[in-house]
Amino acid sequence: MSTLVYGLIEGGHRGFTHPTVVAALAIAVITLAASAVFNTFRQVGGAVAIAVFGALIANPDTFLTGLRVSLGSAAALLLLAAVNSTRIQPRG
Repeated sequence: MSTLVYGLIEGGHRGFTHPTVVAALAIAVITLAASAVFNTFRQVGGAVAIAVFGALIANPDTFLTGLRVSLGSAAALLLLAAVNSTRIQPRG
């Protein structure tokens, strides 16, 4: 059951973090470069996450432990992003 909860938290984080990142980029950079920066960070972040989480679950003997560590760290990063998003202040 706990793995399912971690999976739901990790899978649902994109709906919470992407709007925050887009808003921050739109405020910081008001040009077409913002889209390129956002897409670059999204691609790099996805590639790094796949590499790290894949390495954690690669060994069949420690698969469940690696899965729990992967999903737990993703949930912790989601919580950190949610807390930091409350600190965004509008300009003006």
